[in-house]
Amino acid sequence: MNTGTAPALEPTVPPRFRLGGWLVDAGSHELIADAGRQRLQPRQMQLLLRLAREPGTVLRREQLLGDVWEGRYVNDEALSRAIAELRQLLADDPRAPRYIETVPKLGYRLIAVPEPVADPPAAAAVPMPAPAPRRTAALDASGLPLADPQVRRRTQVTTLVVGAVVVALVALLAWILPQPPDAQQDAAALRSRVDRARPLATEPGFDQSGRFSRDGRWLAWSTSSADQNRAQIWIASRDGQSRRPLSDGDAWDMSPVFVDDDSAVVFVRYTANTCELREQKLIDVASRRIGECAPTPATSRIDASPDGRRIVFAKASGRGRTGLALLDRATGEVQTLTAPDDTALTDANPRFSADGSQLAFTRGQHSQQRLWLLPVAAPARARMLVEANGLLYGAAWLPGDTALVLAGDLFGYRALYRTDAATGALEFLGARGARYPDVAADGALLYEIADYQANLWRADLQHPQTPPVPITQSQRYNNQPAHSPDGRWLAFGSNRDGLEALYLAKPDGSGVQRLALDPRQRWVRPGWHPDGQHLLVTAILNRSDGTECLPYACSSEHSAIYRYDLAARQAVAVAGLGDDARYAQYSHDGRWIFFVRRVGEREQLWRAAADGRGAALLLDANVEHFTSDDRHLVLDIAAEPGLRICALDATGCRVVLDTPQPQTGLLPDNTYAALHGGKLAFVARDNSGARLVQRYDLAHGTIDTVLADAPNTFAPALDFSPDGRWLVYARNDRIAIDLFIGEAQPVAAGPAR
Repeated sequence: MNTGTAPALEPTVPPRFRLGGWLVDAGSHELIADAGRQRLQPRQMQLLLRLAREPGTVLRREQLLGDVWEGRYVNDEALSRAIAELRQLLADDPRAPRYIETVPKLGYRLIAVPEPVADPPAAAAVPMPAPAPRRTAALDASGLPLADPQVRRRTQVTTLVVGAVVVALVALLAWILPQPPDAQQDAAALRSRVDRARPLATEPGFDQSGRFSRDGRWLAWSTSSADQNRAQIWIASRDGQSRRPLSDGDAWDMSPVFVDDDSAVVFVRYTANTCELREQKLIDVASRRIGECAPTPATSRIDASPDGRRIVFAKASGRGRTGLALLDRATGEVQTLTAPDDTALTDANPRFSADGSQLAFTRGQHSQQRLWLLPVAAPARARMLVEANGLLYGAAWLPGDTALVLAGDLFGYRALYRTDAATGALEFLGARGARYPDVAADGALLYEIADYQANLWRADLQHPQTPPVPITQSQRYNNQPAHSPDGRWLAFGSNRDGLEALYLAKPDGSGVQRLALDPRQRWVRPGWHPDGQHLLVTAILNRSDGTECLPYACSSEHSAIYRYDLAARQAVAVAGLGDDARYAQYSHDGRWIFFVRRVGEREQLWRAAADGRGAALLLDANVEHFTSDDRHLVLDIAAEPGLRICALDATGCRVVLDTPQPQTGLLPDNTYAALHGGKLAFVARDNSGARLVQRYDLAHGTIDTVLADAPNTFAPALDFSPDGRWLVYARNDRIAIDLFIGEAQPVAAGPAR
């Protein structure tokens, strides 16, 4: 006799139940409402039924993956995508959910309660009719006999059978015969490749710049050394049977592209101050220089025309600007394609279409990049394709040249998008952290996943022999430090909980608390009021919740400035500042608000009263960053060497730190700046690329070194404590870059070993 306790039965759901305004019919895989029916895919119905088994309960992501995908190895994006699709079918808004709620860092919960419905009544038994008497055929008006109903029914059945056979034959031929080049390139097919993606190269260093050969049989990529001070090109067969280094790896080699019927590659070689285009045959052990490209920091991928004769690359086109150019490998002739102005600044990461008639490329700097298209035969007719702006990381054409795969940090985090080549419409694909995609002729995807961990570090300037220490330990990205005027708090930005948000901590990093801001938007750039009781913060607004673009079509983002009250824990929009106001700071006395407004392609500097009234243009220039104290306004102007030091009304300006230092040869880096006590902290680097923080005395013009380290995240990333003792800066502590490949068709598992 079994004396053990009987196992608890798992909760079940009936095959038909009501969920909010929908009737769920599991048997037919349908959602039924008065307005019509929605057909669900099997996996979508399985997911809905699993959620409905435990309504109101938070089901963890790994639990849903295990139950719905039944232990199959799939990318975590598969669940996010299925949830997004299910929400779309249910007409659910993730920002104000009525059916499925996202519980950050845990999973999902069904908040609508399933209600059983009565099964449809069974049909009443009907007695079999007696056989109909035999009768003569009826005649129509012309005297011809009418068709026998039984014969007509047999004819209809025969027609259906024949039709089914024809459909089956068409399907079989479609499977056997080659598909047109744009087949299976819709967003759903591409998302399935993302879901199935597997690691291709996970070496200790950076694995990046992956490219397919023209025939799709070979792969080339760049792998750095473990200490990331050099990189070399690797070649491998797609089946994994062959893999070897190609270039010698004495410099930083990257961005390989196959040419000459896949018998050679052209790649980029970077040193601290130079950039070369080089080519190497696969059977050779050395490469040769074929051209010069834009040196760092203007790094860019390159591409080859379909015939391999021309190389498109980034070329310096003026002070602080980078355009695109074509190199003819046969003649060495260089043709300029683009020369961006002071608002666009940088054109980079070009890609030829399969027919060689168009180039896709990114235009802009930092978080203001957009995707453009250029007819190779008429470069002056270049046009913006994707209006949404953000940090873009390359694009690749899909077979057929009707769409592209774009990598970008457009709506809260870096991911892949499908982009229509005619309209620029975006459809979210997934692959969080993805950069620089490539597409094989059969539609397979190749991309790199970059994972950054950036923390805040604190240096004791009174005891310079004491090494700096990290004061945040998040596995995500922390930056934008800002001390409160009384020195009691440190505000900073982080994406540790998903989207970018703002946090407060004690100056040593303890006691971290998140500001009570709308979690559906991104929040950046804290700026303290002199009283230390509230901050100015910037909201990056878009109609997506930042994790899913529903219904897979995202719109451009906008920004607005809010005043956050620490005591009330409430943010109120600052009225009167105009559209797309952002990155606000109070003046030293709290009377004014300095802020940036995006007008066209230019980031203008504006000023308004502290309550937002009287907003007026202060400087019509492309302002990348600014900071101020009680007397000075310091401005970093795009494409302008050095920093402008101005009065608080932006008049009487002078330019400093625009040339290498006479004695040391150190080159100022204008990306980072912070003012304290009449001195300007900035970052300088030497010829080897080593970077340090220095301080420029505004009154006397002298320079001294503050710290033998420097920030290397996106700015702003540098701030002094009010008493000047502590310097807090943001630094990338860990960067992992690995290659992933998503095959166009599932790869069959090999024999067990």
